[in-house]
Amino acid sequence: MKLVIDIKKDPSKDGVIVVKLVGRLDANTSPEFDETLEKFTNDFDELQMDLSQLDYLSSAGLRSILVAKKWTDKENIKFKVVDPKEEVDEVFAMTGFNRFVEIVHTDKEKEDGVADDSLGEFYPLSPIQRWMMDTHFQKAKSTMMNEGGLAKLDDSIDMERLAGAINDTLAAHDIFRCRILFHPETGEISQRFDGTLSKVRIESLSEAEFEKRKLELKKPYQIIDRPLFHIYLIIVPSGKYLYVDFYHVIMDGVATALLFFREVDNRYLGKPVKQTGYSYAEYIRELCSKPKNEAGAAYWRNMLADFDESKHLPPSDRNEGSWNFNAHFATLKNIKKDLFKETNYPEHTFLLGAMMLAIAKSTGSSSAIMSYVHNGRTTRAEMRLMGLMLTQIPVRYDFDKDISVGAFLEDLKQRVEEGFQHRDSLETVYEEGLEDECATFILQKGNIMGNVSGEIPLCGTVATIQELPQNKASAVENSLDIHVVCEDDGTYRLKLEYDASRYSEGMMGRFAESVDEMIKGLQDKDKAVLELLS
Repeated sequence: MKLVIDIKKDPSKDGVIVVKLVGRLDANTSPEFDETLEKFTNDFDELQMDLSQLDYLSSAGLRSILVAKKWTDKENIKFKVVDPKEEVDEVFAMTGFNRFVEIVHTDKEKEDGVADDSLGEFYPLSPIQRWMMDTHFQKAKSTMMNEGGLAKLDDSIDMERLAGAINDTLAAHDIFRCRILFHPETGEISQRFDGTLSKVRIESLSEAEFEKRKLELKKPYQIIDRPLFHIYLIIVPSGKYLYVDFYHVIMDGVATALLFFREVDNRYLGKPVKQTGYSYAEYIRELCSKPKNEAGAAYWRNMLADFDESKHLPPSDRNEGSWNFNAHFATLKNIKKDLFKETNYPEHTFLLGAMMLAIAKSTGSSSAIMSYVHNGRTTRAEMRLMGLMLTQIPVRYDFDKDISVGAFLEDLKQRVEEGFQHRDSLETVYEEGLEDECATFILQKGNIMGNVSGEIPLCGTVATIQELPQNKASAVENSLDIHVVCEDDGTYRLKLEYDASRYSEGMMGRFAESVDEMIKGLQDKDKAVLELLS
């Protein structure tokens, strides 16, 4: 939907200009809005932004409104936002927008907040961070960006020792000092890494008090200039508990499961902790200082140029209106971890190939287009770096020639490697909405907070998951997200997160069987790929 801008004078008040926005104010439409405001003269006293018919506001839109506010301040013109819709108002509340701009609801004014004068050093958001922020804005009241949960600890855990291990881990990494805020000069949503750390302490609560505390699991983050994680150590009559939750814009699953908890374990058990002098702030500075790569942008556009739901997604067997989340789980019978000791193909390439073949077979199409999600850690320093480092690589393969399985996997391996060469152009994918409906694939090596009934190793004992954020599944309303989890025992579990208004459980069961069938077929390197698709 495009943005419609209607400008008129307020007939009831002299010197008041009303700018009414209809539609969406996002990365695609904000330049038009900016250009319109640049033509304004300063011959009026008040500028009102009527948002009563604005349906969607992204971080780019917020930046534009703040730039407009900065201009009116310079020209000594009063600035108001008037009657934002509920969903837009939720974004304002979640971001602390009323600390910067006066927001009026049908003549009932809210007092302006006070901006923080402590600026620190500002860093831009990475493309994946900015995309996640915009996704969160769409559901500001949900906990879809909460990364964590509540675990019951073994009675043998020394809580004081655990608190020390956690606090030492937090102090060792600048990502935990990250704060999200608006840049005072540009209005861009930015981040800094000089926030204060409050020590995690042990609390003794009654069972009733504990039930109230567990409501924290169901609260969305207030993200502007606030701590972006919650960690509690709690003792109640029924046992010992640990609650760890990170805002997804600062931490991903790999950072949480394989880095944070591993370091806490090592510190608790007195083992050496390998540190890197490379900080997350340095990583962001390097990432965002690279010039825009037009060749990379063109590469992504080519990968996704003719994506079509009817050709590149499993056929829908339902049509029930609005998006509705569901998940299908299956154990993959035709693969064990030992398989990759005998092949030259990376684990992720082999599994990605199976997913692409399963989609191509389900659609009967001669091509497959998917979005491959990777943890983004490619160097030794990055492997030990806490923080959000996910990257998405759109991958396309055209099954238009008769080649062997071995040749296909080698081609796909090179295609993924080529994609990684252009990962710095990922911003193009998000800004231009190039992969909105693509099926997405991610390989996970276990998951500390993986499922409600799961057990996790912690400090030489076993902890049991008790609670997870309630709305986690609503993070992205994709038609199909494909997760493969490699378990500690070498088995693989398939999780299909899907739109239940589009697919039935039976359809997802059949797709899971097709994935397993393709995995089996890919183990014969001399077999013809077209035979697998026949």
